[in-house]
Amino acid sequence: MKTRRLPPLNAVRAFESAARHQSFKMAGEELGVTPGAVSRQIEALEDRLGLRLFERLHRKVELTASGRLFMREVSPALQRIAFAAEMLWEGQDNRVLRVKLPPTCAIRWFVPRLARFHALHPDISVQVTTSHEPVDFEREPIDAAIYWGEALPRGLAGVRLFGEELVLVCSPKLLEGRGIQHIPLESLPDYVLLHSMRRPDDWRFWFSQAGMPQMLLDRFLVFENSSLTYQGAIDGLGIAIAQLAFVQDDLAEGRLMIVNPQMFETKTGYFLTYPRERAHLSRVKALHQWLVSLEPRAAE
Repeated sequence: MKTRRLPPLNAVRAFESAARHQSFKMAGEELGVTPGAVSRQIEALEDRLGLRLFERLHRKVELTASGRLFMREVSPALQRIAFAAEMLWEGQDNRVLRVKLPPTCAIRWFVPRLARFHALHPDISVQVTTSHEPVDFEREPIDAAIYWGEALPRGLAGVRLFGEELVLVCSPKLLEGRGIQHIPLESLPDYVLLHSMRRPDDWRFWFSQAGMPQMLLDRFLVFENSSLTYQGAIDGLGIAIAQLAFVQDDLAEGRLMIVNPQMFETKTGYFLTYPRERAHLSRVKALHQWLVSLEPRAAE
């Protein structure tokens, strides 16, 4: 069997980075070398292949047809090599669990319950990363993620943790002296309404579900995220539209109260997700088992 000759892998890495960024400078920053070093690596690769991979233009570079073909094959191959190495590293250190999830889910639901996981698995250290962007398991060193959406992402393993129910909440002190415990729908425009700029349609959805789609609302306080919105409600700034799962602790401890009995479920929910290839890892198994044991459960 004839042995195929491989081009220098450092040159291939330089090519892949430059092709992805369309820039020798950005590739150098990613690889920790100078743009000149990237250029020389790619020139050596082009000489080895006998093909031109880039068109050098003023202030930028573009892939040639040969470069695009090479990139299409090289990029997934390098990702597989990186993934294989990561799997070996993971096998050596099964004590660190890296989890990524949306900020509000982390602050209002996951972290307050994390002590329970640590009590069950004191040998596993948890690293928590927050982001509104979905995780890229091929490029990020993340074991598992909590994903917000309508279904489990295609190609990933996992489980639905809980759905999304919208309720109206405020601080009890907002209603002090008014002699009421609940606010009728028609009176809501008399109050300042709070919501997150990341969820601009929640109030419109809630009133539509309540049969009042034409409700005029003009007294708003808008916050960057839901966590800040709920804090504004706790501080008595107004009435917030909240995801029930994320204010349960505040309701139980009297920091918030539900001011209208109606609640409506959206099409979205929260899912534990992870690559199928990592399902066998003991730390991922432990996280899965622990999360589905919590309330609210996956089956509601």
